[in-house]
Parts: sequence; C-alpha cells; structure tokens
Amino acid sequence: MVSLWNTLVHRSTHASLRGGRTPHCELAVSWIEGMTTLVPLLSDIPLDVLTIRILTTAFVVMTISWAVGIFGPIIGGALAGLPIILGPGFYFLAKQAPAAFVAQAASYALLSLCATQFFLLAYITTAGTLRPWIALACAIGTWMFVALLLQLLPAWPIVGAVGFIVATSICLRLGQRFVMDGSPTKGRAGFGLLAVRGSLAGALVAAVTTASHWLGSTGAGLLLAFPIGYTVVAVTIHHTFGSASVVATLYSALLGTASLAGFCIALTIAIPHWTPSIALGIALATSVIITLALILRRRLLAISLDRK
Repeated sequence: MVSLWNTLVHRSTHASLRGGRTPHCELAVSWIEGMTTLVPLLSDIPLDVLTIRILTTAFVVMTISWAVGIFGPIIGGALAGLPIILGPGFYFLAKQAPAAFVAQAASYALLSLCATQFFLLAYITTAGTLRPWIALACAIGTWMFVALLLQLLPAWPIVGAVGFIVATSICLRLGQRFVMDGSPTKGRAGFGLLAVRGSLAGALVAAVTTASHWLGSTGAGLLLAFPIGYTVVAVTIHHTFGSASVVATLYSALLGTASLAGFCIALTIAIPHWTPSIALGIALATSVIITLALILRRRLLAISLDRK
C-alpha cells in the first residue's frame, strides 16, 4: 500500500509541475497532500477494516455535504455542524474500546471543538485579505495552538462545556464585524469536492480509531474533532463564491458547531451508563435537536426581518 501511494504522489506532483495547476489538478493534489499525513497510520490496518471504515464515513460525509450545497450558507452552516465525522468515528471507537476510554475521548473532542471555533474565527478574519490556502494555513495554525493549550485542561464535561460557551461567545462577537453586506451565493458542491471531503474524513476516522490504542484518549479525541470538513468547505467556497460567502458560511457554522458539542457532552454522560448503541443514539438525537433548533431560529429571524 505504501509503495503504491509513493508512486501516486510522484506522478501527481510531476503532472502538476509539468502542466500547471488546473482546478482539477489542485483538487487532486490537495487530496494527496491530505492523505500523505495519514498513510503511516493506514498502512498497518487490515484492508477489509480500512475499506469499511473509509466508505461508511465517506458516504455519510458526502450525503450531508450535498445537502449543505442545496440550502446555502446560512442553513448550510447549521447542517455542517451535524456529527458527520464524529458520529462514525465514535461508532468505530466504541466497538473496540472500553466505555471509560470513549467517554474521556469525547471529553477531549469537546475541548478540540473549542479550538475549532478559533479555527473558524481565524479564517473569517483573514478571508477578505488573504488567498484561500494562506487563510487556511492561518486557521489550522490557530487550531493547533489552541488545541495544544486546551489539552492541558482536565477532561471533564463541565470544563469542556463552559470552555465551548466562552469560546463561541468570543468568536461570535469578534467575527461579527467581518460579516459582509450582500446576499451570499448559494451553490452545489461538485462530486469531486464531495469525494475529496469524504475520502479525507474516512481516512482520518479509520486511522484514528484503529490507532487509538497508542494515540490514547487524548490524541483520539482531539484528532477526531479536527475540523477536516470545514477545511475543504472553506477553501472551496472561498475559491468558487468569494470571501463574502465563505465568511457567511463559517460565521453561521460558529453556532452550528454547538450540535457537535452537544453530541460530545451527551456521549460523555451516556456511555458509562448505557450500551454503546444507546449512548450513540442519545448523542446523535441531541445533536439533531440542536441543529433543528438553530434552523428554526434562523427561519423565525428571517420571517421577523421580512415583516419589518
């Protein structure tokens, strides 16, 4: 598997340098660059396990991503907060790890979501002045810095919940001034984008859940909540529709991420007391309820503004 991957990287890089970076070439190179970091973990996973985990996660991610493209940035930001990566990730983790390990990993995932809010804020603040890939690099650097600091905190649900509320409040207040006037563009993501996002998410889930025995609950929780979906969405919307649309989408996602936080909190509380299936069901239901509440809130606000 590793030798095949090295050959693929060499050919894609050569093609990119020889012919210049077309949009399709950039899509392929970004997929390869993302996958390169995961190959060392994936090389030791049995092929059948690897295939099932990647395909299952990719299907869920691609389906939700397609729905996000239909409803536009405001509703899409809320839908993007559904646990399309955390859900499959913790499902596979719960099948192979004890409940205490899963609960602690969910607590660290909640802390990681606090860092995700600052990831979104960093992209929001730089989208208007920097190129997409540079803005993304700033956002990822921000996430890494904040995540490294937050992992020093105790993995208690109350600590993560309070931290998430504080982080969200700060990012909403600071990010509001960067939201641009005008109606953000609505559009559908192409199959190539959905495939890239799905395969990257599937590979991440397969690698982290299979390597969780040596990553530990801290590493597994932090990495499962890494905003890999937001990275692909942010760069693509920025490239395709411009800075106004990406800022509107990511600002909406600041609240949408609350459904992921609800998922982690519910899972942390439920997994020690119920079977993994029931605990995951409770966590998923919590996440969906929060998402529906956010969508309803936005609908009511829109109706109120129209009447004025």
